[in-house]
Amino acid sequence: MKRTVRQQLRESIGADFEERHADVSADLPYELQSKMFDQLAAVSVAGAALTVTLIGSLLRDAPPVVWLPVILFGTAALLAVSGNIKLIDGLFANRPTFVRSKIYTTLAVMLIGMAIGALSMSVYYDGKRDRPAADGTAIV
Repeated sequence: MKRTVRQQLRESIGADFEERHADVSADLPYELQSKMFDQLAAVSVAGAALTVTLIGSLLRDAPPVVWLPVILFGTAALLAVSGNIKLIDGLFANRPTFVRSKIYTTLAVMLIGMAIGALSMSVYYDGKRDRPAADGTAIV
C-alpha cells in the first residue's frame, strides 16, 4: 500500500504517537530538574575556567572588567547548586518546589547568558584595541 508524503512525514516526527503520562513515574520530573541543575553548574564552572584561561593568555592585557564573566559564571554555578539543594530540601519536607526551581533555573541561565555576552565583548574589544590602524598607528 502506498503512503503519501504527508503520512510519511507525520510518521517520521512521531505525530501519531500517543504519550502515556499516567505511566511516567512521579519522581521523574524531580530527577530531571536535579540533572538540569547539575548541568547548569557544570556549564558555569566550565565557562569560568575558560574565562580564566583566556585572561591568562589572549586577554592578558585587558582591563579588569574582563573578570566580570568569571563572577557571573561563578554566581550561576552557586545558584544552580543552591537550586539543587533547595529542591532536595523541599522534597524531604514535602513542600512544593516547582516555582522555586523555575526561578533558580531562569536566574542561572540568565547569568550564564550575561557571562557569555560579557566574555564575548571582552574578546571583541581586546582584539579591536590590539589591531593596528590602516596608517600604522594603534587604535586606543
